[in-house]
Amino acid sequence: MGTMPMLRKDLMETTMRDVRNYWLCALALLCGAVATGGEPQQFQAYALIVAGEGSEPNFTETYRDWTVRLQKTLTADCGIPAGNVRVLMEKKELAPEIATDTSTRENVLKTFKDLKSKVKRGDQFLLVYIGHGTAQNKIGKLCLPGPDITSDETAELLTQLPNREVVFINSACCSDSFVDKCSLPGRAIITATNNSGEGNETYLMEFLLRAYGNRAADKDKNGAVDLLEAFNYAATECPKWYLRQYLEDKVGWRIEGKQSRQLWQKFYGKVKDKTMAEALDANADDAEPQLGEWGPHWESRRMPAEHAQLDDNGDHQGTAVFAGNQFTPLAGSEEGVDGWHAKKIILGKPQGNTEPPPVPLEKIEKNQ
Repeated sequence: MGTMPMLRKDLMETTMRDVRNYWLCALALLCGAVATGGEPQQFQAYALIVAGEGSEPNFTETYRDWTVRLQKTLTADCGIPAGNVRVLMEKKELAPEIATDTSTRENVLKTFKDLKSKVKRGDQFLLVYIGHGTAQNKIGKLCLPGPDITSDETAELLTQLPNREVVFINSACCSDSFVDKCSLPGRAIITATNNSGEGNETYLMEFLLRAYGNRAADKDKNGAVDLLEAFNYAATECPKWYLRQYLEDKVGWRIEGKQSRQLWQKFYGKVKDKTMAEALDANADDAEPQLGEWGPHWESRRMPAEHAQLDDNGDHQGTAVFAGNQFTPLAGSEEGVDGWHAKKIILGKPQGNTEPPPVPLEKIEKNQ
C-alpha cells in the first residue's frame, strides 16, 4: 500500500512526458510540412527528355514521335506540370510546341543545370535519352548534333542532384554501357540493351509508352503503372515483336499478327530496301511466339537486338527480363534485388523522401 502514491506519481509523470513529446513531434512535422503561406509542402516532379540525332529520315521521325508522346504522357497522364518538363530535340522545328531547344551537348548541360537549381530534397527527377548510341572502351555515348554526351558526363550530372528519387531511362543502343557509371543504390536505371553489341536500332521506348498509354502494364490493378510494371511490360513486349518477324527469300519480311505488322509498317514502311510480304492471315491478332530450345521454329526468325535491363540496387549491373530464350518478369520482392525501388516509383508522384542521395556502394566498401 505504501508504494501506491509513488506509482501514481510515476504514471502521471510518464503521461505528461508522453503528451509533451507528442506535441513536440506534431509541431516538428507541422513545421516540416508547411511552406510559406501556410500551405502544405508540395513535392515536385521534373523531367528532361533528350532526343538525339536521327541520321536517317525514318529514325528522325521515330524519335520525334516518341518524344512528343513521352512529353504528353508525362504531362497529361502522369500530371507533371508542363513547365517542369524540358525537351531537347535534334531540330527544334520538329516539335516547336514542346521543344525548348536543340539537343546539343551544350544545351543538355545548360538545361540540366537550370532544372537542377529547381530540384529539392523530396522531389522526383527523370532523365530520358532517346536516339542512337555508341560505346568504346567502356565509355557509352548518346549521339547528338555535334559532340556527343558520354556515360561519364551523364553520371556526373546525376550526382549533382540533391534529391533521392532519380530515374534514368536510356532507350538507345549501347545504353547498357551507362549502367556501370550511373548506378547508385535506389537510383532506378532502365536501358534498352544489356550488351554493347546489340544492334543499332532499339525500340524499347515504343513499348514503354504503350505501357503507360493503355494501362496494360497495371498488373496489380491499382489504377497506376509503377516503374517496375512499365519495365516488365516493355521488356517483354519488345522482344516478342522481334520474334514475330521472319525474313524469307524473295518475299521479304513476313510478320505474324496484325498489330505487329502495323508497327513494322510504321517504322520501316518508307525505307526503300525494306519489304513486307503479304500476310498469311491479315486478320490474325498477335500471338505468343514459340520459345524453347533451338530448333526449326527459329529458322529465319529475327532475333531480338535488345534485351532491356533494370538496375536499382546500385550493383553496377542490370537484370534483364528476356534471357535464355524465356521471359522472367522482375518481382522486386525484397530489398537488395533489382525492382525493389522501381516498384515504389510512380512517375509524377514523388514519394517525398527528403533523405540525401545515397552513398555509392564502392565508397561504402572503401571506408569499411
